Amino acid sequence: MAPASTLRSRIALASILGLASFALTTSDANAYSVKKTTKGELVHWEVDRVAFTIDPSVEANVATAEEATKVAMQSWSGTVGAPDIQVAKLDASSPTAPTFDRKNGVFFMPGGYEPAGRALAITVLTYDNASGKILDADVVFNGAYAFEVLPHEGTTKTTKGAALVGDVVEHDEHDAGDLSLVYDLHHVVAHELGHSLGMNDEMGVHDALMYRYTAPNDPSIREPADDDITGLSELYANNAPADANGCGSATVAPKNPSRSASNVAMVATLGLLLFLVLRAKSDRRARAAFVLAAAAGCVALMPNLSGKGVARASETSGALSLGHARAHVSSTSTVIEKGLFKTTFELATVSCRTNLCPKAGHGVTWGGTVGNITQEVGGYYAPATGADVDVSFKKLPNAFDPIARPLAGRAGADTTQIAEVKVITAAR
Repeated sequence: MAPASTLRSRIALASILGLASFALTTSDANAYSVKKTTKGELVHWEVDRVAFTIDPSVEANVATAEEATKVAMQSWSGTVGAPDIQVAKLDASSPTAPTFDRKNGVFFMPGGYEPAGRALAITVLTYDNASGKILDADVVFNGAYAFEVLPHEGTTKTTKGAALVGDVVEHDEHDAGDLSLVYDLHHVVAHELGHSLGMNDEMGVHDALMYRYTAPNDPSIREPADDDITGLSELYANNAPADANGCGSATVAPKNPSRSASNVAMVATLGLLLFLVLRAKSDRRARAAFVLAAAAGCVALMPNLSGKGVARASETSGALSLGHARAHVSSTSTVIEKGLFKTTFELATVSCRTNLCPKAGHGVTWGGTVGNITQEVGGYYAPATGADVDVSFKKLPNAFDPIARPLAGRAGADTTQIAEVKVITAAR
């Protein structure tokens, strides 16, 4: 049997490692997400400078919006090898609408913008599907909502009326944001500029700039957080200066340490404490003190499991509804209407997740691919022929039909109908 002192040291070791393991396993399941082509290539700019025209409609509808947009551009500009984002001067050749014209713009659509759906704004991103090279990016504000450049101080934040700032389209039902409330334009444009660089919506980390929701009257998040910068580094790390340290040429310091950063610090701290515990074999009180210190270090450094940085189960991508059915896309056709891609598709139901599903479906979605050119319009998913997808139908077959049909002298349930698809997403 091992001596008592050795046994206590082993218990201390097990306790410390157990706490460290627990903290590590509670880290974010939903970290940053970046855009990729159907071939797995990163969607990114291959230039050092990207210029956006700020359409007059932006300042005409929201006072000081142009200045806020410029500041938002600076917050991303040159970070971890990403291109510098600058403002292009208005002239006769400036773009006047979101379209694939290889000219980038920021626009405000008073009264609303159909492709935006319930989102506060969207980004129309066009890229080469073979290489991932971005060719065009347009940011569009949905004028159905009220925007202001909110002051940092004196603004009362409320969780009522939280709206989709991101481009996510999902099967779960969410109400549109409260149209009577005001949303911070600075935050929204900074978020959309992240999309223009190749970032997807963040599904779980609430304090990330790329988080998919924003609350009204909330100007608190206007710059990339560490989760955002880590994602951007995946896209542009190869472009960062060779002498860059840490986050490369990052121009923005994270406001809050991420869980991954906290975990690294915690493990380092516990490693030091463990070393000291094992060294202090001659002093029982020292061993006990170091064990207590290690536990305190765990509590202090462990990520906050109850705060806003933790996603509720219903808000993680893994917990999002998968829709009524899994389906297989049998055909697609993409056309270009006024510079926006639009894809018509037909599909066959493979497996049903509800009582009854149509045998087949059809629909139209924004975005798509023409030749090697792919366009993403907000968060709409445009499938390719042969893709497996999750779908929600606008109307399901009558659940009482199996009873009603025999009574009417007809055999079997009518599941041969073709229904219109309400929501389509990539199979998860």
